[in-house]
Amino acid sequence: MAKFNYKKWVTENKHGKLSEYRDENPFDRPRFEPEAEDPNDPRQFQRYQEQEKDPDAKAAAPKKGGEGEKEKKPPFDPAAITNKTSYGELGGEEDAKKILSQLQSNDPNQPIFKAMEFKDDDGKTVKPDPVKIAAWVKSRGVDTLAKRMVDIGASLPPTGLPKDKMPFLPGPKDAQGSVDDVEDAITPGGKYGVDFKEVYDFLNEKTDPPAPNTFIGMKDKAAQDYMTSGEKDGDPKDDTAKFEKDPSIAASEAKPTQQNILIAKSIGMAANGVEGGNLGAYFSTENEILDGHHRWAATMLNNPGAKMGGFAKIDLKAMGGTTQALKHLTAIGNALGNATKTKESYVDPRASLYERMEKLINKNN
Repeated sequence: MAKFNYKKWVTENKHGKLSEYRDENPFDRPRFEPEAEDPNDPRQFQRYQEQEKDPDAKAAAPKKGGEGEKEKKPPFDPAAITNKTSYGELGGEEDAKKILSQLQSNDPNQPIFKAMEFKDDDGKTVKPDPVKIAAWVKSRGVDTLAKRMVDIGASLPPTGLPKDKMPFLPGPKDAQGSVDDVEDAITPGGKYGVDFKEVYDFLNEKTDPPAPNTFIGMKDKAAQDYMTSGEKDGDPKDDTAKFEKDPSIAASEAKPTQQNILIAKSIGMAANGVEGGNLGAYFSTENEILDGHHRWAATMLNNPGAKMGGFAKIDLKAMGGTTQALKHLTAIGNALGNATKTKESYVDPRASLYERMEKLINKNN
C-alpha cells in the first residue's frame, strides 16, 4: 500500500474534493483558529458574488489588511472651529470642553461664536447671543454636555449618506402628495403598488428603480407604470414593507445616517430650546433617521430621553436594504410630484481638518 502523503492530500482536498478518509473530523482544528482564505479557492468567488448582489452585505463584510479601521484624528485645535466642524472630529471629552470653554467666555469673537453666525432668508447675518448661550451651558453642566457631545460623535456612521441621496417624500409643507400615498405605494391593496421585490425585464434580469427625476408627477405615463408595477408581476401582494405612521422614539434610540452633523448649528438650536418634538422627517423601522439630524443632535444635548416624532417609519430591509430602498422612495417621491436634488453644493466636511493640518505644518516650519 502506498504511503499517505499528507501534503499531497491537503493540496488535492482543500478546494472541496470529497475525502477518501471518512473518519476524519473537520472539527478537530483548534476551536478559534480561522481557516486562511485562498484566492484560488472557488468558494471565495462565490462569496464575492453574493456580496456584489447585496451592497449592504458587502459594506458589512469583514475588512482585510486593516481596512475599515478608524482613521487617526489630528489633534483638535479649538481655534480652527468653523461652521463645518462636525462631532466626528472630537477626540474625546477634553476636546468638547475646549469648545464649551469658549461658549462660557461671553466673548462674541471666539471661533465657536463666529461659526454659529448664519444668514437668514433675507440675507441678513444672524449672530448668536453669547450671554444666553453661556447661561445654557451653565444650566446643563460642562461635564454633562461634554459627554453628550462625544456620544453624538461616537454614534455617527463610518460612511454617511449625503443629502442628495435622500428622497423628497410627502409630509413637509412644500411637498406634493400625502404620507398616505407613500404607504399606499409600498403596501398592496390600494390605488398604488410599487414592485420592489421582483422587477424583471424581458431578459429576466432584475431591474433597478428609475433614476432620480426620470419623471415628476403622475401625469407622466412612466410614473403611472412605476407606481402600479407591483400589480403586473403576477403577485401583487409580495411587495409589502412595514409602514408605521406618527412614530415616537427617544432621541437616544435614534441612529443617524449622515456623518457630517455640525457642532455650531446644533448647539445654536439646543441653546434656543430645541428638545424633542417632530423631526419633520421619516425613520426606518430600525430607528435610523433619514433627515432632521441637527434637531436630533440638539435634543441629544438637552435631553437624550426626550421623545421625537416623524411622519412614519419604513421597513427599508423589506425593500431590498437601505441603498435600494432609498432609490425606490426617491422614485415614489418623484412620481408624487417632488423633484429630488440630484447635486449637492459640495463643501468638503474635512475642510476644518485641512485647516488644522495647514496650521500645524506652518507652525513647525
